[in-house]
Amino acid sequence: MNVLKQIYYYLERIWFQWPQKLRFLFVGGFNTVFAYLLLNLLNIFFLRLFSENSEAFSANLALFLQYMISINVSVITMRYYVFRSHGKMLKEWLKAWSVYLFIYLINAPVLTFFIINLNWSVWLAQGVYLIFSTILTFILHKYYSFA
Repeated sequence: MNVLKQIYYYLERIWFQWPQKLRFLFVGGFNTVFAYLLLNLLNIFFLRLFSENSEAFSANLALFLQYMISINVSVITMRYYVFRSHGKMLKEWLKAWSVYLFIYLINAPVLTFFIINLNWSVWLAQGVYLIFSTILTFILHKYYSFA
């Protein structure tokens, strides 16, 4: 166990020598892939549960649950591995949640619009939205959540 701890601390020292934007890219990439896959798996489940004719409803239910789960993973990983924050956990967690709530309130109608009006799949619609939300999330976390 002690050897694993030493390896971890060694890797951590190397990790924190990298620029913050690069760390955000890797951690944010992990969080994005996790959230994207979770959304699509939940969507598949809800489509089968409610029928193929309810794609927008299934996608929005999946999106809501995905946010509830992935926000916590993201807050923990961003807080420590990107911004190395040592502020008050509850305060930062609430601020980060407010950022993700803001992002969600944009995401849900955009996803619905893409599905209903453009007839895009959830995979494509959310993939396109992620380009916008990734940039916005970095800015809001850097200057608000973990400032």
